[in-house]
Amino acid sequence: MKATELRIGNLIQLNKKWFEKNPGLSKTEKIISIDSIGFDYLLPENYKINGYNIGNLEPIPLTEEWLLKFGWLWNEETKSYEKYPNGDARMHLAKRPVNGSYTMFNYVLKAQIAERIWYVHQLQNLFFALTGEELEIK
Repeated sequence: MKATELRIGNLIQLNKKWFEKNPGLSKTEKIISIDSIGFDYLLPENYKINGYNIGNLEPIPLTEEWLLKFGWLWNEETKSYEKYPNGDARMHLAKRPVNGSYTMFNYVLKAQIAERIWYVHQLQNLFFALTGEELEIK
C-alpha cells in the first residue's frame, strides 16, 4: 500500500506488530489527513496528535462482511453484490474465484468498470470516482 493510493476518509488497519504493542486500541481506522505524501505520514481518526508511518498500516481486505457493511446486496440471479447509488448507476461486484479479488461491472451497459479490487480503500476510491459520494458504513 502506498500513501498515494489513499484519500481522506479511507479505512485502513494497523499492522499486527504495531497493534500487538498497543493493545486496547481500535485496529480499523479512518484517515483524516495526509500530512506528507512524500514521507508517507498518515493520521488515523482516533489518534489526532500522533502521525503514523505508512509502514504501520495495512489495507483492509475486501470481504463479503465489508460489502454488507457498505450496503451492497447479494443478487442470487447475477451471483454478484449490487448497489444502485444514483438510480441508474448499477454497480455489481463479483468475486473472481481464481484469485479472490472483485470485478465491478454494469449489466445495463454490458461494461466492466474495474477488475482486481482487493481492498476496502480501493472500493471506496472507485465508488467516489464514479458517484462523487463517499461509501459509508450502513
